[in-house]
Amino acid sequence: MALEQTIGVGSTAKVIVLDERTVAKQFFDRVSRSSIENEYLKSKAVMHTGLPVPVILKKVIHNGQTALLYERINGSPLTKKLLNQPWTALNLINQMATLQELMHDKEISSFPQQKDILQHKITLAKELSESEKSFIAERLSKLPTGNSLCHGDFHPDNILLDERGPVIIDWADASQGNRLADLARTLVILQYGGLPSGMKPFKRKTVLYIRNLLAGKYLKSYRRSFHFSLDSLKEWILPVAAARLSENLPVAEKERLAMLVKQYIENDGLK
Repeated sequence: MALEQTIGVGSTAKVIVLDERTVAKQFFDRVSRSSIENEYLKSKAVMHTGLPVPVILKKVIHNGQTALLYERINGSPLTKKLLNQPWTALNLINQMATLQELMHDKEISSFPQQKDILQHKITLAKELSESEKSFIAERLSKLPTGNSLCHGDFHPDNILLDERGPVIIDWADASQGNRLADLARTLVILQYGGLPSGMKPFKRKTVLYIRNLLAGKYLKSYRRSFHFSLDSLKEWILPVAAARLSENLPVAEKERLAMLVKQYIENDGLK
């Protein structure tokens, strides 16, 4: 692989290979200095938890833009293995659930409160009316807080597989909070994330069926060691899905999430 090659592009930054051991996460101009500093400090903090995470080296100016230098992980996203080797899906799902549970057993008290982050994101969701936002905020305020280390975006694309095993990346949205909220977001992404527009109806139904199956297996795997009621998990789906609407998502995914949120509001209002 040539040096200085871009290997990934996200909504806030692109990842560039600098050499065999180092990558630069180079942020776009629209990303604030405070957001970059926030990610830098969070990445440093999680290094001391014992979790499998990349080593963050330093903050630099690269190609005229602010960048964070990380240890290069010589692996590919868990998503790629799920797609290329579907017969390994159950084993990978079990590994992922175990890793998330291990993370939730950690605490970093300096991290921001999860409910504050969710509340802020809900206010930014353009697909929701002000009355719907108020309804969701009221429900969120009644949910229990927690002290678990929560990733905030734990899904197969943010887990790299190398010779050491799975490595968790992208800690920008990490917080301290309720593990069930973090689990709920993972399940929402597994079921609704990344469906491209224009997909043929039969293929769409097939993909949704497989995703629902994997999400169910994931939940079952997580509950093997940490027991909780399904109702307590379900309470988090509405605020988590509503908060996700504020993010830069494909149109088809936003439409499905908006339908999910409005259905939850309607069902809740009928109680």
